[in-house]
Amino acid sequence: MAEWLVRTGHGNNPEAVADAAAAAAPADLDWANASDVAELDALVVLATLTGGLADETHDALRRAAGDADPADAFLRTEVSRHLDRGADWAPFADQLIDAAYSPAQALEISRARHAATTAADGSAAPLAGTALDFILEVTTGLAQRDGVDRVVIDRGIDELTALRTASDVSDDIALSLVASPRERSIRRHLRVADVWIEDDVDSAATVHLARVPSTPGDNVERMLADADDVALSLRDDDVAVVVGPARALIDALPAPVRAARDDVLRSGRLRAAVRLPQGLVTAATREPLALWVLGPPTGDVPRGERFTAVADLIDGELTPATSADIVGDVLAGMGSRADVLARTFRFARLVRTPSFLARSGALLAPRTPHTPSASRAGELAASLDAAAATAAIDLPEHIGAIGDTSAAVPPAALGDLIGNGHARIIPGTRLAIENTGTTGLVVVTADNLGAPSRIGKRRIDPMTFAHQHPSAQLTRPDDIVFRTSPTPAAWVDHDGSKIVAYPARVLRITAADPGGLVPELVAADIPTQPAGPGAWKRWMLRRVTPASIAPLRRALAELAATRAELESRVANLDHYIDTLTAAVAAGAVTLTDPDTAPAASDPQ
Repeated sequence: MAEWLVRTGHGNNPEAVADAAAAAAPADLDWANASDVAELDALVVLATLTGGLADETHDALRRAAGDADPADAFLRTEVSRHLDRGADWAPFADQLIDAAYSPAQALEISRARHAATTAADGSAAPLAGTALDFILEVTTGLAQRDGVDRVVIDRGIDELTALRTASDVSDDIALSLVASPRERSIRRHLRVADVWIEDDVDSAATVHLARVPSTPGDNVERMLADADDVALSLRDDDVAVVVGPARALIDALPAPVRAARDDVLRSGRLRAAVRLPQGLVTAATREPLALWVLGPPTGDVPRGERFTAVADLIDGELTPATSADIVGDVLAGMGSRADVLARTFRFARLVRTPSFLARSGALLAPRTPHTPSASRAGELAASLDAAAATAAIDLPEHIGAIGDTSAAVPPAALGDLIGNGHARIIPGTRLAIENTGTTGLVVVTADNLGAPSRIGKRRIDPMTFAHQHPSAQLTRPDDIVFRTSPTPAAWVDHDGSKIVAYPARVLRITAADPGGLVPELVAADIPTQPAGPGAWKRWMLRRVTPASIAPLRRALAELAATRAELESRVANLDHYIDTLTAAVAAGAVTLTDPDTAPAASDPQ
């Protein structure tokens, strides 16, 4: 195809053959195989260091790899493995560099094509650009402190973050790496970018940059063990930036897991703890991130008098201005008492570090991203008026809202609401799927919660169900069916009398004492909450005043009915459009233009 484009001149690209390597690959190269990708990347780096590989024999390539990497730090093993199995991708490595216009871009193409074949990494997925900018601002700010002469790329950091770190820190700061699954790949990317790594440098003080989970699938306990390892690796004057899910670094934890976090807190080195907004991890957009800064106290401060800067940005947005302010707060919190007194903190506040050890729950009081601050309540009222004006033609006339900022009820953790008797959890029934069919009682599964339109397609005979599960409960009207993984989801059963299949569960609000809970509001909040075992106890749910429950539910029901009617009308129009186009295309009907059709003759 590329040769045809060049020969015919189509596409206006005389370099189409050379450019094809960016989208092509050898037949025996599997982009999903990490080992294959590592071998190709090593060949790209070797081609960069030697000036090209296309005309080299296997023996020459082996010698070149040994000369380029005598310590076998980034490519010697991969090139040897490639040659030992008889593969020959050296010409393609040259072509890929030419097609990508640079070795660095060739490696990026390779990384992106491999990433496209792998499953989502969840919490370990790449960071969004705003998160990366913020973390590097903190890291480079710490690297500018007196005495710091080295930045260490620690566990969990990917190639892009390492490259950005190398470009952002000053030239007189050395860069080194610790052993990690991505270490060799990071070294290859840094080498083609002309960044030298100085692992054996003697440094006065270092800044470590680490991220948890360091590998996809790590549980909270493993994340905290990694964070503790980073803390233990620090010398007296070293500092570390640790980034990870808020559910591990900030939120309340079960007692056995909390002990691992307490180990870090007891060290007295936690100098800053920041909860960040959601949407900063590309494959886990609903999971809030958090940041720790670990370091020594400034001056001779007794352990009991050390303080930590804490900030909560969960309901904010990480704009450049916000990032600059929170970075300033964190860096000031790392300074002396004089620095702290001279700083007007915008987001952070100082708390005594020992007080964290006395807390059995979250390091920061949990907040829901849906709950606005008092200063924003007026803005929301104005926004509601604007939204009502836009949708006025479809709104029921009797729905009216009056501004009242004093009517706010604080959100509460689901575990606390259950403990206070406002709701209870009913486990799902363990059903044998082979016993389900298409008639009988409706079965709601965890998968259905991601696509509620499928609810009702799976059913079970009532007599069979009663015989096999005599103590199981059916749902009641307004029960909330929910799941906790792979992502939280919920659905309100307005009719009741359904079977909920494990691992889905039922949240039943106490009708006599709902505690301000509204089923539809709860179902809207659950998808925004963190996933994971036991996480539901920490879910923060919005509440309303008792007097607002009935009017809100009535308004939501009428709006839902209006939306359903509009959706039905849209579906009817779509059906008419499809039928009309099919009929005209088949010649079954013709359409006339009213502007050109002959006028009907006048009656005589």
